[in-house]
Amino acid sequence: MTTTAKLDSARVELSPGTEAVVPLQIRNTGDVVEGYRIEVLGAPAAWTTVEPAVIEGLYPGTTTTATVRFAPPRSAAVPAGTLDFGIRVVPFEHVDETVIPEGVVEVLPFLDTTAELLPRTSHGRNGGRHRVALDNRGNVPVTVSLTAADDNGALDFRVRPQIVSVDPGTVEFADVRVKPEKRLWRGPDVTMPFTVTAAAENTTPVLLDGAHVQVATIPKWFFKALLALLLLLALLALLWFTLLKPVIESAARSSVEDEVAQAQEAAAAAQEAATSAQQASNGAGQAAAAAQEQVAQMEDLTQNFLPPTEILTPTTQRMTVQTGPSATAASADPFVVPAGGTFRLTDLVLNNPQGDFGRLLLTQTPAGGDPVVLFDVALENFRDNDFHFQTPIVLPAGTALTMSVLCRAPGVPQNQTPPPTQCDDALVFSGQLAVPAPPPAP
Repeated sequence: MTTTAKLDSARVELSPGTEAVVPLQIRNTGDVVEGYRIEVLGAPAAWTTVEPAVIEGLYPGTTTTATVRFAPPRSAAVPAGTLDFGIRVVPFEHVDETVIPEGVVEVLPFLDTTAELLPRTSHGRNGGRHRVALDNRGNVPVTVSLTAADDNGALDFRVRPQIVSVDPGTVEFADVRVKPEKRLWRGPDVTMPFTVTAAAENTTPVLLDGAHVQVATIPKWFFKALLALLLLLALLALLWFTLLKPVIESAARSSVEDEVAQAQEAAAAAQEAATSAQQASNGAGQAAAAAQEQVAQMEDLTQNFLPPTEILTPTTQRMTVQTGPSATAASADPFVVPAGGTFRLTDLVLNNPQGDFGRLLLTQTPAGGDPVVLFDVALENFRDNDFHFQTPIVLPAGTALTMSVLCRAPGVPQNQTPPPTQCDDALVFSGQLAVPAPPPAP
């Protein structure tokens, strides 16, 4: 063996976002000047470097030192736990005498959980519905406990589920339904603030402020409509007593005089009726056939009633972008409207939790068309910003909805060590996906 290599420490322990350096001793035990190529093997190779990676001109019987630097990123993509690695040292002159010292890296867990309330404000007579989005950006699963309360006890809450498990790098949702304890019969709308608490293990609970606007059961226009109805009834009564009633009484007197003449005519008609009765019995069969034909026509008409033309499905999606300074990146998961469908965008929430500097763009790209920018906002102008559209933005089939971020400088949240090295921003949108209804069964 012409080469020996040894790590000063075969076990390394560090947290994501930090660095650890381990010296690598390489000795030339051969009898010729040797050069070496150094490579990292195993899962840590993605975030491990060797300096220098190439050593030239190591004389026989001498030793040199290379530096192995471990720097796992602070990301959910790096799981907590132990990872085996190897350092392959390949001699240029004796390739078949490659040596591989091995070691273990233990990546420590870190927690980074955020929560959002969608929407922040609901409206209704009997209550409203909200959703809590839980985003786990750490490298270990977390369990979040959700509770809701208001200071005045005016609301009743139902949180489903109350305990939510969130895997690393994923987002989970929970429903929060609010219902006023008392019914508001009439008067102006009443705003009832409340707070949803998201408590994850070993972290500070997150407080999410929301509000429910209770709408009166009896609308403002009800009494005006009632007054108009009473005036109409009074007008009809006036018309009855002044115009209609005298005309009816006069017609009744004329009809009595006509009854005598009609009685005489009835006797003659009775004789004719006996004759026509025989003829009617012959036409009964024809009437039955005509009735059957009318039934068949009614069945044809009911079959021609138009069924529903489309099916509406509530849709919510979150897009995230992480990128370094002076760089532009787009979300890896754009939303594409399915073929034959139409998406109606009604709610939009922009998130900049770190306080990054740059621009955030939301772009729609029609199928076979050019991109159109829907939103272009500066990151430094907000941490959280929500939009709700009374008239939805309609996206036809094949349209791609994409979020992109131009990162000028990552924000520096207070007391976060080390500070972020990348811009980390997100966008949550919701609306209704409309697809054509299937044809009715025969």
